[in-house]
Amino acid sequence: MKSIYLYIIGVLVVGAAAMPFFVIKQVDTKIQSEKQSLVASGVNFEIVSEEGYISSTREFELKITNGKKFRDYALTKFAEKNPNYRGLTELLQKNSEKDIRPALDGTTFTGTIKNSNLLLNAPLIELSLTKLSDEIMSHINNEVEAQKVIIPMLDEKMLTFYITLDSNEKISQILMKDIDKDIEDNGKTINFKLEGHELNLDITESLAGNYKVDKQSIKADKFYMQTKGVKYTFDYLTQFENRIDLHVDNFELEEDNVVFKVGNIDIKSDIKTADNNALKLDAKYTVKDIYFLERESLELDNFTFELGISELDKQSIVMASESYNKLALNANQTTQNDIEVLMEAMTNILNKGFKSTIETSLSGLIFQNKTFKNIDLILNLQVKANTYDINGFDMIKALVLNGTLTLNEDSLKEMVKLDRSLERFAKLGKKEGNNMVFNYEFKQESLYVNGTKI
Repeated sequence: MKSIYLYIIGVLVVGAAAMPFFVIKQVDTKIQSEKQSLVASGVNFEIVSEEGYISSTREFELKITNGKKFRDYALTKFAEKNPNYRGLTELLQKNSEKDIRPALDGTTFTGTIKNSNLLLNAPLIELSLTKLSDEIMSHINNEVEAQKVIIPMLDEKMLTFYITLDSNEKISQILMKDIDKDIEDNGKTINFKLEGHELNLDITESLAGNYKVDKQSIKADKFYMQTKGVKYTFDYLTQFENRIDLHVDNFELEEDNVVFKVGNIDIKSDIKTADNNALKLDAKYTVKDIYFLERESLELDNFTFELGISELDKQSIVMASESYNKLALNANQTTQNDIEVLMEAMTNILNKGFKSTIETSLSGLIFQNKTFKNIDLILNLQVKANTYDINGFDMIKALVLNGTLTLNEDSLKEMVKLDRSLERFAKLGKKEGNNMVFNYEFKQESLYVNGTKI
């Protein structure tokens, strides 16, 4: 019995010792497979050196040899995942045809691939930009000041990324190397800092993840800009099924005698497709502790803007989006038919109808030595299904609009002092506590405030 145990242990030991050999072979096979795919996509990939047995480190060089092929490959993959953007990707291909190769050909990255050979786990990849395109480098080499700035950045591998793959060989994390660099420009020093750049991904049915930046700043003579605590969370399935959440802790900008500071910024957006193929959008923007100073100062404690849109016809939105993109990216070759297609799409959106709600709140505004405590606005808008022409005045008949404007009574008095033309409007308000309330409604092609026609 003891000999059997020894035999089993011996097999396990031999297997463990041989495991790195088989893993190395598998990794090499995978690299060669990906290499062929990259070459076909206009990218040359070469393993420069390789070392290690229990764990391997491979140094490589990745060079774009054909920017056009690389662009076409990237855009084709993007269009396959996002069919609604196919028209846009085709236009990008067409409009970048002339400049794409000069912009990309010769761009070079170097890096390493590290992996354990005991288990076929996800490798760690380090990737650094070491050379821009041949044409761009030629221009830089002819400009002394550009050489002083760009060449050291490339030599020091300032743009370096640390990439982690998951068990399915998809990117799960990208970290960017911190930067703290002084750049000399015409006798002046510019300091550039970048700390805590991190992208985490979860690529399953949708593309989900978060991107964060701890701090980034630029400081020069009479100029300073800083952003802290950026976090962007997203869950993207399609153009019409996605959710985002952006938060910024602090933003500061100072230039000469201008100062602009923001305490917090929050942006949330949620787009969904309903069962009846209608789109629904909800968005909220919040900004806190704003300070602006030029000749005079402006301070604002809080500003909130909320937008809700529902019952938008998805097919018409897609048509309008594709038409607009075509016009925007092909402005020099716009035809009358292109304009007519966009107008038709916009008409379809208005004819099908939709609903929208807007809520805004502003508090603690100080401007020109005047204090405005709160301003709140609610707006409800509906475009009823109709057969009107977008160019005709009749379209206004399909519009239903109502809502409420609430102003602090003292704040309203300050507004009237600034603009006497508001006095007649102010008299229409209804007093509720410390506020003046204005209920408004648009009907029969006229605007009414608290029952009075304006």
